Amino acid sequence: MTPLVLAYGDVILRDRIPADIADHRRWLTSETAWLEWDAPWEKIDERWVQKYLQRMAETLRRPLPPVRSTLEICHRDGTHIGMVNAYYIDGDKEKPAVGITLRESRYWGRGLGSQAFPLWLDYLFRAGGYPRLYCQTWSGNTRMVRLALKCGFRESQRLVNCREVQGRRYDALTFVLSRCRFAGLPVPDRR
Repeated sequence: MTPLVLAYGDVILRDRIPADIADHRRWLTSETAWLEWDAPWEKIDERWVQKYLQRMAETLRRPLPPVRSTLEICHRDGTHIGMVNAYYIDGDKEKPAVGITLRESRYWGRGLGSQAFPLWLDYLFRAGGYPRLYCQTWSGNTRMVRLALKCGFRESQRLVNCREVQGRRYDALTFVLSRCRFAGLPVPDRR
């Protein structure tokens, strides 16, 4: 199968390559500022990192699926800066959820998430044929909340005070976006 490459503005979404594993190792061990936003209540230790990277290496040995569940994000200058992903909430095939993680902190604040995320949503609506997509985050992740709302998501569930981060309580949030609503918004053209 031909590798997938999607581009818009300053971002490129592409299939994972073996060289990406070194970046993911660095993002999980030294360039870790992104962890303050992406589920900071989860503890990541060396054993977890090894298993994560091993699963990543195993996935690279398999044929590419027709609809991708993960793509890597690169800046147009060629720097690998993060990833987008899709999964099913609690394994429920009726609840496909999406996420984005810009892990390379020197690229934060440039609007790259606002370019990559709608490109990913557009791909999943087209390739996956989903009638709706979900997004889960926590109320302290104001960047993700703003991005979800900007992309047309609407809050569908709020679990009050169920996350604790640095001694403070936050809400768990689930957002939903229908294909029809997304189709009515300005979306980047796939190139």
